[in-house]
Amino acid sequence: MARDEARHAGFLNKAMSDFNLSLDLGFLTQSRKYTFFKPEFIFYATYLSEKIGYWRYISIYRHLEANPDKRIYPIFRFFENWCQDENRHGDFFDALMKAQPQSLNTWKAKLWCRFFLLAVFGTMYIRDTQEPGFYEVLGLDAREYENYVIKKTNETAGRVFPVMLDVDRPEFYDRLDVCVENNRKLAKIADSDTLKPIQFLQKLPLYASNAWQLLRLYLMKPIAAAPAQGVVR
Repeated sequence: MARDEARHAGFLNKAMSDFNLSLDLGFLTQSRKYTFFKPEFIFYATYLSEKIGYWRYISIYRHLEANPDKRIYPIFRFFENWCQDENRHGDFFDALMKAQPQSLNTWKAKLWCRFFLLAVFGTMYIRDTQEPGFYEVLGLDAREYENYVIKKTNETAGRVFPVMLDVDRPEFYDRLDVCVENNRKLAKIADSDTLKPIQFLQKLPLYASNAWQLLRLYLMKPIAAAPAQGVVR
């Protein structure tokens, strides 16, 4: 997994150098404090990151295979191997969690799985639909793309997580769309010439609205998935 991620980073560094750009993340180890996370939190987050990454990338790859005129950079010609790397990484964490079913089958685990599913889906949807420019360049509709990726990742996660989110309910996306619009308003306020204290007061109702929408989504009844089983030996 470390080797694959290093190779991905190498591809991206090479791509950025073609545009006279570079990225040095060495400062993070100097300026950021280390934070302890329980192992199961790392399992949930990494598993979802890899699986949603797979569905994001493979969807783009298949779209560009069907529409080669939309390839904006040569890296997309070799994207399938990258996609499968992400899928294998997710499978590794799938096996890791199934080997430790206590990380999945408690009531606390069910609540945390709901939290991580919502956090990953909500972050991706709000970010990408708020700024859909990249997807428009590729010839993709950002909302249709996000809906497909979320649906497929949710189904995949249901093979190991004890619960899935009910993403087919219209309420799910309606509430996320409210957050998207709130974030657009927050960006406009931040870019205005209004005094910072007044900006803060203007932002408060929008922050509260976002928190309320996400809380309602979290409390929405989930779909029970098959209970995790131990690894067959």
